[in-house]
Amino acid sequence: MKISAKIFLLIVVLLGLMAAHVVAGIGLLREMAAEIRGVVDRDVVLMQTVAAVTRYQQEKGVVFERLRRISEEMAYQEVNAARQEHLLFHVKLAKKSFEDLAQEGAVNILKGKGLVAESLRRTKDPAMKKALEQVATRLKEVERAHIHYDSLVDDVCEMILSGKYEISTETIAQIHRDENKLTSEVQGLIAQVEAFTQDSLTKTRQRQTTARNLFLALAATSLLLGLFLSFWIVGSIDGPLKKLERGAHEIGQGNLDVQLDEKSRDEIGEVSRAFNQMVRQLDASKKALEKQSEVLRKNLELTEKQKKDLEKVNRELDRFVQTVSHDIRSPLMGIAWYADFLKTHQYAALDEKGRECLEGVCRGVDRANALIKDLLALTRITRVRNPYEYVQTGALLDDVLANLEYRIKQGHVEMKTPRNMPAVICDGIKMKEVFLNLVSNAVKFSGGREGIQPVVEVSYEERPDHHEFIVRDNGIGIDPSQQEEVFGIFKRVDNSGKYEGTGVGLSIVKSVVEDHGGRIWIESAVGEGAAFHFTIPKALEVRAPQA
Repeated sequence: MKISAKIFLLIVVLLGLMAAHVVAGIGLLREMAAEIRGVVDRDVVLMQTVAAVTRYQQEKGVVFERLRRISEEMAYQEVNAARQEHLLFHVKLAKKSFEDLAQEGAVNILKGKGLVAESLRRTKDPAMKKALEQVATRLKEVERAHIHYDSLVDDVCEMILSGKYEISTETIAQIHRDENKLTSEVQGLIAQVEAFTQDSLTKTRQRQTTARNLFLALAATSLLLGLFLSFWIVGSIDGPLKKLERGAHEIGQGNLDVQLDEKSRDEIGEVSRAFNQMVRQLDASKKALEKQSEVLRKNLELTEKQKKDLEKVNRELDRFVQTVSHDIRSPLMGIAWYADFLKTHQYAALDEKGRECLEGVCRGVDRANALIKDLLALTRITRVRNPYEYVQTGALLDDVLANLEYRIKQGHVEMKTPRNMPAVICDGIKMKEVFLNLVSNAVKFSGGREGIQPVVEVSYEERPDHHEFIVRDNGIGIDPSQQEEVFGIFKRVDNSGKYEGTGVGLSIVKSVVEDHGGRIWIESAVGEGAAFHFTIPKALEVRAPQA
């Protein structure tokens, strides 16, 4: 079962128990309300009826005593006509009052009988029905006693008004007996109604106790069932999660043989299946990495060996270059000395052809010396690692222009430099070589077009992840098919001999730029000048020098 389904089940059960509480409570409250209404509508009204009958009976007793005294006065005392008329008037008033009281008492008795009859019709409880039947019987007795008593008193009134003033002892005794019987019946009715009311209140208290106990039982049941379901849900989640935690811990320690139980169909089961799949993939990845590590280890060993071999070859190459340079320079110095001697002491004795040959020898010696110098510079630049630091390229360009000031003035070159040159992290010594070679070439080739003012422009453009520098001239230009070749060693743009140079400078530039992680390219066409672009990454960091 899904965890969401378990939680939904818990909520449904708790809501069901709450609904059972509400329904049971409403039912008990209805029963209690019915009992209370019964007490109010039946028992209280009966008590009021009995109280009214008792009160009316007491008032009728008072009226009868007045009639008896009037009868005695008129029978046994000398009464004049006025007094007699006055007493007879009071007899009439007493009779009228007695009749009214008798009528009110009869109405209340009928009201009580109707209430009891209605209660008998509604009730289904045998005990309650029996008690109501007893009350009905008692009301009938009270009604008969009431009618008999009222009849006797009415006869007395008629007798007095007819001129028979003396009331017999038997009549008075009978009236007193009826009065006592009526009082006894009323008292019995009162006792029955009180017992009936007490029984109703007792039942109401019992239902109240039952309701309270039911509520407590339902609350305890809800609590226990809720706790059981909660512990069941927590257990079904906590146990697998602990296993998952232990499995993850073992994987963290390198044990990939862990497998979790996948039988559960809830979210934990899905996680367990995904976990097992992850473990299998990790195991496969681990084995693949071990194989790759072995291959990399062997490649690393081979690379280390090749590195050592390359370092050895570089050292031998450096020694070779140094030796060759020394061995070549020695005879070149001799040739240069002889050529200088001939030029100084025998130049006038040579004919035109000899002089041309001597000049060619001098130029060859100078070119060979420049070539040796550039080769040594290229070897030094590719081998030496200077520190990377913040370099103000504006100040660096000023130094380069100061070094080339004579050549710029000699060639009447117009220089254009930017004001926004940045500070970059680079090898300052090598970067100066880059600008020196590029500006020197631009100055050299910008004067190759007759009738055009030589112009060399250095500019800078900031890019999102690198700095871009451009050195542009308006010289002879470079054919697009040769633009990649010019960066090769000993490769020259012009082979006519008009422009001096060894063809090593651009090789040095390309090596330095690429060593910084940048790139260099040319935008040019023949006769339209050339623009050399190169970039320096912004991500370079300051570093110490390396051998």
